[in-house]
Parts: sequence; structure tokens; C-alpha cells
Amino acid sequence: MKKVIEINNLNTEFGEKQILKDVSIDVRENEVLVILGGSGCGKTTLLKHIIGLHLPVSGSIKIFEQEIIGMDEGEFDNTLKKMGVLFQNGALLNSLSIRENVAIPIRQHTDLSEEIVQRLVRTKLHLVDLDEAIDMSPSQLSGGMRKRAALARAIALDPVLLFCDEPTAGLDPVTSAAIDGLIKKLNVQLNMTVVVITHELASIHRIADRVVFLDDGKVLFFGKFEDARNSKISQINNFFQKGIF
Repeated sequence: MKKVIEINNLNTEFGEKQILKDVSIDVRENEVLVILGGSGCGKTTLLKHIIGLHLPVSGSIKIFEQEIIGMDEGEFDNTLKKMGVLFQNGALLNSLSIRENVAIPIRQHTDLSEEIVQRLVRTKLHLVDLDEAIDMSPSQLSGGMRKRAALARAIALDPVLLFCDEPTAGLDPVTSAAIDGLIKKLNVQLNMTVVVITHELASIHRIADRVVFLDDGKVLFFGKFEDARNSKISQINNFFQKGIF
């Protein structure tokens, strides 16, 4: 299966502390890969490297078979247009309506007419079942609705790759299940490759094709979700014993 992301021997340091230690993983086309592990294990740092927010000390990150470390700004900007990011807190602008929030990346990266921009905004909101909230402000929405609005903005440019940082954090079980269902629907219906960071056991069970388990900056396990559940590795067993599947 085609590899959309290839990471080899990635090392990261903040000051004297080494955060990622010789991390090597890949992400396959059209899969949902979940990055998991305890607090401070390096999950978010790994994501920030992939989307270009941090540079590693050493190693390689290839996206769409192109090395992004050292890539010039123009080339990387073109790569970024193929990626969408759902941030943990949603990162919606409270001063703008949901319509305007979703339109931001479309206006920033295209020269489409306003009529087409508005048509695309309505289409993306419909995909996340949020048609009725188009002219509401983020403050008028529930936590789950804000996550769906942020998801609509993340897919505004029809990305090939979608990154989700703790998409169900702070949500009740019913709302969490609905968000997971949306992520899986986008993965299947739009042939979108999805990388999710989460510590929510129920979410991992619902959406993961493969998982990466990080522990103290190292890859402790990388493979199919079912194989992770049946692992004999004590840290992984302890992690999964916190939930019921």
C-alpha cells in the first residue's frame, strides 16, 4: 500500500531534554493511524514536526514522497495545502461567524469567486452535519458543535491528509462517538488519510486501523490495533486496561 508519510530516525531535543528518540513510522494511504501514549510521551511534538511547526535535531520526514525537512517555503506551502488540521481546542475565531471561519482557508489559498466560496462553505458544513449553524458564532455552539465546525474548516480545501489532535477531548461519550463517526466517514467517503492523536480508549477502538504507541519518546509498538490490544508489553497492557472494549 502506498505510503503518504514516511518518518525515519527522528530525534528532537528541547534544551537538554530529548523528546523524540529515533522514531520511525509510516502512514499508509486511506488509513486511520492513531498516535497514542501517556502524557508527555511526545505525541503532539511528533505531530508538530509533520506539519512543519518544529524542526527535529535529526532524521527524515517525507510527505507524498518529498522530504520536507529543508524544503523551501514555497514548496512546503504547496504541501500544506494538501493537509488539514483539527486542533485540540478547535482554534475558531470568536469574532467571526461559523461561515466566515470555514471560509478562511478557501479565501487565503484560492482566487475563487465569493459565490463559489459560499457554496463550498455550505458543502463542508453539510458534511459535518452543521448546516443550521452557518451564521452562528462559536460562542453560541456546544463543545461538540465547535469541534464539527473546526473539522469543516480543516477539510475546506479537500485535503488528502487530515490531522486531528485530541478531537474528542472534553466531550461527553455520545458526542465523542459522533465526532469519531464523522472522522471515519470522511476517511471512507473522501478517501482521506487521517492521523489522530488521542488518549480516549473508546475512540481508538472505533476509528483506528493501526496505532503507534509512544513511551518516553520512543516507539514502543507500531502495528494493527488488534495486535496492540493483544500485546504482551506491560506499558501497553496498562494503557488498555483503563478502558473496556
